[in-house]
Amino acid sequence: MRALAVEEPGSIDNLKIVEVPKLEPLPGQVRVKVHAVGLNPVDYKLIENPLPEWEYPHISGLDAAGVIDNVGTGVTGWKPGDKVFFHGSLAHQGGFAEYTLAAEKVLAPLPERWSFTEAAALPTPALTAYQALHRKLTMKRGQTIMIQAGAGAVGGFAIQLASLAGLNIITTCSPGNNEHVMQLGAHKVIDYNTENVVEEVHRYTDGRGVDIAMDMVGKQTATDAFDYLAFNGHLLCAVELPDFSQYDPKTLAPSIHEIALGFVYRSDDKEQIVDLGNMAKEVGQLAAANKIIPMVEKEISLENIPEGLQRIKKGRVRGNIVARI
Repeated sequence: MRALAVEEPGSIDNLKIVEVPKLEPLPGQVRVKVHAVGLNPVDYKLIENPLPEWEYPHISGLDAAGVIDNVGTGVTGWKPGDKVFFHGSLAHQGGFAEYTLAAEKVLAPLPERWSFTEAAALPTPALTAYQALHRKLTMKRGQTIMIQAGAGAVGGFAIQLASLAGLNIITTCSPGNNEHVMQLGAHKVIDYNTENVVEEVHRYTDGRGVDIAMDMVGKQTATDAFDYLAFNGHLLCAVELPDFSQYDPKTLAPSIHEIALGFVYRSDDKEQIVDLGNMAKEVGQLAAANKIIPMVEKEISLENIPEGLQRIKKGRVRGNIVARI
């Protein structure tokens, strides 16, 4: 089968089209003929800093949508011909290929009326946002949330989910994305290039701060949240944790939540791995009910994935890039 793989770690530039054997599903696995695969920052980050479990040539690509063509022993809930999407394992061969393997327990049915391309845009970004807001928290209508990088894939899904929950939403983006994030459900947009984010949040909340801060940027912006979080607020960190040396104990009593969606595979926590499938099914139901949109900015080919990952690395993507296989 054709696949896009690296034969050694280090760089996106090492990605090459190769011919590799089609894998056979192990017990509890299915083999999926991949129709589309979503691109994510974690793909290039792991190519640059791979996991020790990787075998080479290694095929990346966590987010796949396609059709089951074979099932391993013990699989009872799925059969060849079923259309599925899923979030795959960081440690194993992924979806930048014509076929890939997945655990039965993490699969979800393709949302009704959604294409493979649209479904492949969901797993990593939508499940990250969903886990943050629906597993780490109990959201209450009327709360205020600050979502950093609202024009990105995770941020865009977080805005949509927060809007469905009735939250008051502040987000950051560049001016060219203002209309986009407002259409997703944001109420207040801050230009992080020209405006003081902390001051703008306090101005908008009459000095109280926000109940929830969700950061998808890095350590500095996560640390900045200490300056605009309300007392007993929640800080959700999807990239890096804040610098705790900058926090004065007993001043905010915040709850800090680290979001590391795909690393659950390495924990070998069976209940949490099953919950990947549960969350995918729940997100898929929202998609089928037209309550969220996929935000696919561009559809590309397998050969163009390196270029797509370079764009993501440079932060020049609104929403998602998806490759058709």
